[in-house]
Amino acid sequence: MIIDSPFAALGNVSDTEEVEAQVDAIVRRFAPGHDLARVDAAFALLNRAFAGELPGYQKLQTLYHNRTHTNEVVLCTARMLHGMHLAGQGLDGDHIDAALIGALMHDVGYLMSDAEAGGTGAQFTDNHVLRGVEFARRHLQDLPANVLEVTAKVILLTDHRKHPDWVRLDNVQQQRAAYATATADLIGQMANREYLERVLFLYYEFEEAQMGGFADFHDLLEKTTAFYRSIKARLDQDLNGLSAHLGRHFEQQTGAGRNFYQESIDRNLGYLERVVATERDHRLEHLRRGHVVEQLLDLKGKK
Repeated sequence: MIIDSPFAALGNVSDTEEVEAQVDAIVRRFAPGHDLARVDAAFALLNRAFAGELPGYQKLQTLYHNRTHTNEVVLCTARMLHGMHLAGQGLDGDHIDAALIGALMHDVGYLMSDAEAGGTGAQFTDNHVLRGVEFARRHLQDLPANVLEVTAKVILLTDHRKHPDWVRLDNVQQQRAAYATATADLIGQMANREYLERVLFLYYEFEEAQMGGFADFHDLLEKTTAFYRSIKARLDQDLNGLSAHLGRHFEQQTGAGRNFYQESIDRNLGYLERVVATERDHRLEHLRRGHVVEQLLDLKGKK
């Protein structure tokens, strides 16, 4: 299989049904006897919750931390678990489930209850991880207690402001599950073909959350390369460099010994250099993927 674009190799993460089918197929590749009922049930729960069909909750309203982001994280997690298996670092069935369900639920804390009026949910940026754990404990009670406990730890590890040691991991299986999903959370989003455009959404989420550090979205764009350097250190050092296993997955799946996630990130960062070298008044002309700019202009016009 010849693949010209690394973005094409990552697939369509906006189609949840396709992502779920890919996740199931990948798991069956390295764990053919594994029952995926728990993971499929978590997909169904999240579908209802994000669509506003879960009693007591509004539909998901955050623009950056949306269903596409969740899809890219769970798909990247499945690919990582496959690569880890090929490297002799595989997980048992319960920890496969915890890693994937944790990936699905890692940003569910942005959901607002019916009683939480106003805002998009971005106001919960600071504590969305803890809210996500609370949601999981409330709505995943059909999971065995040990799986639910590890799933909660997986969600907690996606708080990238903290060193992984802040969560007690009792054995190597828990660590691999949690580190795989935390790695996928970072890698998946930065490899997305529309990542640079979506950074504009991220700025407005930060603004709603009243998180300082950025004067405007230009400032966030200009600091994105430095952000990548900081997360690269986290990936390689704090999270044990698990992202390297993605190349093993693609080698077996496509015959190409390439890490398409890293290639996509490199392309995004290369294009970002050209964008930030452009005068600010003309930068948006170079960020046209996914109709993000049009959505933002429409939202600003309504305010």
